[in-house]
Amino acid sequence: MKKNTEVTFKENNKCVEFSKEDGKIFVNKSWNDDSFHFEFESKRAMSFLKNMVLPKELFAIYHKDKELYEFIYLPLPEKYERSFDYIYQGLTYKLYYGTPSLEFKKLASHFVMNDVAEINERAYGLLRYSQYYKEENERLIPTNFFIQGKFNGIPQNEHITFFKHVNFMLSYYERTTPTILIYDTSDSDIGDINIPCLSSIRPFPQLLNTRKLDTTLLELMEAARSSNSYRLKYIFYYQVLEYCSYYYIENDLKRKVQNIVKTPDILNSDAYAQKILELLSDYAQNKSDTQRMDKLITDFCTYDDIKNELLTNGKYFVDDLCFDGGLKICGLFKKIEDIESEPNNIFLSIRKNIDKIRNVLVHARESRENVVISPTHKNVLLLRPYLYLLRRLAEIVITRFE
Repeated sequence: MKKNTEVTFKENNKCVEFSKEDGKIFVNKSWNDDSFHFEFESKRAMSFLKNMVLPKELFAIYHKDKELYEFIYLPLPEKYERSFDYIYQGLTYKLYYGTPSLEFKKLASHFVMNDVAEINERAYGLLRYSQYYKEENERLIPTNFFIQGKFNGIPQNEHITFFKHVNFMLSYYERTTPTILIYDTSDSDIGDINIPCLSSIRPFPQLLNTRKLDTTLLELMEAARSSNSYRLKYIFYYQVLEYCSYYYIENDLKRKVQNIVKTPDILNSDAYAQKILELLSDYAQNKSDTQRMDKLITDFCTYDDIKNELLTNGKYFVDDLCFDGGLKICGLFKKIEDIESEPNNIFLSIRKNIDKIRNVLVHARESRENVVISPTHKNVLLLRPYLYLLRRLAEIVITRFE
C-alpha cells in the first residue's frame, strides 16, 4: 500500500507534529524547533515533503531521493560562487553554493513565525527567505550551500562527523568563510541541575564584613564568573585551590620555623634544631600537589560548608557520571540520604574527582585511562554539579586564606 505524504514525512522526521484548524494543516516542531511552524491549505500542497528530512542537528534539508544536503543560508546582495570536490572515507562529495531548491522555496513560502521571546538562527533564516519569496527582491540573490554524495545507508552520526570535517577544512583555508551550523542535541537524558545558593538555607545577611582578600585570587574568581565557558570556569576555580595550596604549605612551614627561631633559649638546646628538621621532613613528605591540596581543603573547609552543594544536586554525587568521551567519575555516596552525614575521607574523595576532571580538561585526555571529556552540551551539564562544588570550595578557601 502506498504511504501518504504525512505518514512518510513523519517517519523521516520523528519529532514533527501535525495539527488541523479551520481546514488548514499545521506542521509543528520541524527540526524539533518550537519557534515556528508551516501552514498548508491541503494535503496536496504538502506533497513535496515526502522525501524531505529535517535533521535536528542541522539547519538543513536532506533530500533522500537525491542524496543531497541543502544547508539554508540567506538571500545575499551579490552572487557567491564556490564549488569543489571533497574525498572523504574513499567517497567523493560535490560541495557548492547555488540557488535554493524548488522544495525549499515551497517550504519557506509556508513558514509562519510563532510568538516567541527570542528568534534563533533557524527562524531568522526561514523568516528572511519567507519575506524574500513574498516580495521577490531583485537586489538579493537567494543562496544555499549543497553537499551531494553517497549518504543513504550511512548512519546519521557519520553525516555529522563528515560535516565537522568540512567545517574544519573550510576555515583552514579561509577564516571568514561561512560554516555549517551543527547543533548539539545530546542532552536529552540529563535531568534537572540546580544552582546551589546559600540564601536557600539561610537569610541573606543584613551586614557584611570581610578583610582584604588576595588580589590574584579575586581576579581568578572574576575570570571564572564572567567566562561563558564552563570548562574555563572549572579551570579558573581549580587554579584558586592550586595557588592557595602552594602558598599555604610554604607559609605554614615558614611560620612554624619562625616560631622556633624566636624562642629565647634556642641557643641552649639542640632540641630546637631537631624540631626544625622534623618540620622540614614533614614538608618534604607533603610536597606533592595532591598532598598540598588535601591539606588545604581539610584545614580550611568543613563538611557543613559544602553539604548544601552536595544536596542540591544529590543524584549527580550518588550516581557514577559517564561523560561523552569515556571519562567516568565514581559517585561519592551510595544514596542521597547519606549526604546528610559526613562520610569518612569525603574531602579526599572529592579532591580525587575534581582532580580527575581537571586533568582531562587541561590535558585533553586522562593519561592513565586514555579517556576524554568531549566538548558536547551533555558534558557541560554533567560538569556543572562538580563545577558548583569546586566553586564553593574555592570561595571558602579564599575567605579564610592568608
